[in-house]
Amino acid sequence: MYQHPIIPFILCTILLIFVLKQSLNKHQLLKGRFFLCFFLCFGCGLILVFHHEIKQNQWWNSIVEWILLGIDLLVGLCMIVFLELSASKENFNHQLFETLSQTKLYCLVDRKNRITDISDLFLQDLGFSKEEVLKKNLFDVIEKKYRIFSLNGTEASKKDLNIYYSPVNQTSNQPMNLEIHDEAGDVSAYYFTETPILLFGKLKGRLFVGDKKGSETLVGMEKNLADSVSELELIKSRFITVLEKTKEGIFFADLKENSIWINDILVQQLCLSGNSLSLEAYQKNIHPDDLPLVLEKLRQVNQVTPSYLLSYRYNIGTRYAYVQEEGMRISNGKQIERCGMIRLLDHYRFAYTDTELDKVLGEPELFAQLKRLLDQQKVFQIVYFKVASIPDLNEKYGRNIGNMALSEYIKLVKFRYVDQEMIYRLTGLDFIALITDYRKMDLLKNSLMNQEKILHVSAEYGAIKVDIQTYMGIVYSTEVKTAQEAVDHGKTALLLAMNPKYNANYAYYKDRLFEDLQRR
Repeated sequence: MYQHPIIPFILCTILLIFVLKQSLNKHQLLKGRFFLCFFLCFGCGLILVFHHEIKQNQWWNSIVEWILLGIDLLVGLCMIVFLELSASKENFNHQLFETLSQTKLYCLVDRKNRITDISDLFLQDLGFSKEEVLKKNLFDVIEKKYRIFSLNGTEASKKDLNIYYSPVNQTSNQPMNLEIHDEAGDVSAYYFTETPILLFGKLKGRLFVGDKKGSETLVGMEKNLADSVSELELIKSRFITVLEKTKEGIFFADLKENSIWINDILVQQLCLSGNSLSLEAYQKNIHPDDLPLVLEKLRQVNQVTPSYLLSYRYNIGTRYAYVQEEGMRISNGKQIERCGMIRLLDHYRFAYTDTELDKVLGEPELFAQLKRLLDQQKVFQIVYFKVASIPDLNEKYGRNIGNMALSEYIKLVKFRYVDQEMIYRLTGLDFIALITDYRKMDLLKNSLMNQEKILHVSAEYGAIKVDIQTYMGIVYSTEVKTAQEAVDHGKTALLLAMNPKYNANYAYYKDRLFEDLQRR
């Protein structure tokens, strides 16, 4: 059956107009639908232009007839799909407005603030029917029931509202706090969010959605606000008290403003000119060899790994002193900060730095604890260890580096293996740790068997990287009867580990190789 190409061309044009109308309603071009319809119209237009030539060729005429039939079917299918999508969207919007009508106050007005749609809940509050308020000015309708008192805390009248919400003022998502008084003088308020409806950049109307708060609700809100303010002031006063009383050096670095604030303790320790300075001015005093490493580590601080710990040399006026910076990245919206503590690690005032070495107990406490544990017949380990590389570090880098490395190693041992601060210093480099937890005994054993990781530890202090080498002798409490015997056996195992003929940096007192070496 012959079909003139004008028919599918008209159908495609109708479909294109329908898509353009949908685009206008959505305030955006539906690109997929538009280009499909445009392609169909363009194809039909070409066939229509060359219709006479195509009709002369029987083969081309047959092909074009099938193409036109396919276009007819495609146009019909597109029309059904587009109508279904449009109907689904309309149904969704209808259900949305039904839900809003039951739970929220909403009102749709035109550019002159005349009501075009309003929720049933809003009508119930105003005491009017829908027919009575349609095409009426919203603020005139409100004025019939209430006296308008203020807008967003500023005294306002109905005339002021009409001026504020005139077509010239195209505000977007602005809060509207409209305070109203009824005939009895009771105070209430409408809390609306206003959204402008624009078409081609011109204001066509506004949508107000929100709630009404009565006098009791307003009093409750004011009480909650007052409680929140009081709690905030309490937190503020506590924070200020902590800053005034703490002996730690505390800092806050604003990464957006590129500035840093430090407390008075840190100002005094680092010999700075004031509490507030730029990050560039603060970092200018970092040792030139350490600064690149410090900046690189700080660049690696992000939301995934917000915490960091680093050490570097800092110019405190007449010389460089080592400091340890421990901080965390925090963000609140657009505000991004680093906050934390900076500790001065200075060998001239080493006891004042509150390092791990200051907290280590001595030999009297060790013997008292050993006697207590043996009397309780508990099974535990006596770990006698010597941090042997410290003298070399003192000679190569200075005593402050050696002290920091020793302190960091003691901190590592305490964190991983020791409970209740049971670590004791016998001499400058000799320590004993008591391990009472079976799990931590196994953890130590696994670490020793896995390439002796706990005995070969690396640490970085700015641009300086040091290796800490340790020897360790281990005794079980079941192998000793007295506290002195526990210390002696631990030292014997340590000497075995330090023997050049021994193939490891650690030894258990019960090792069979011990007897073999003793015989030699």
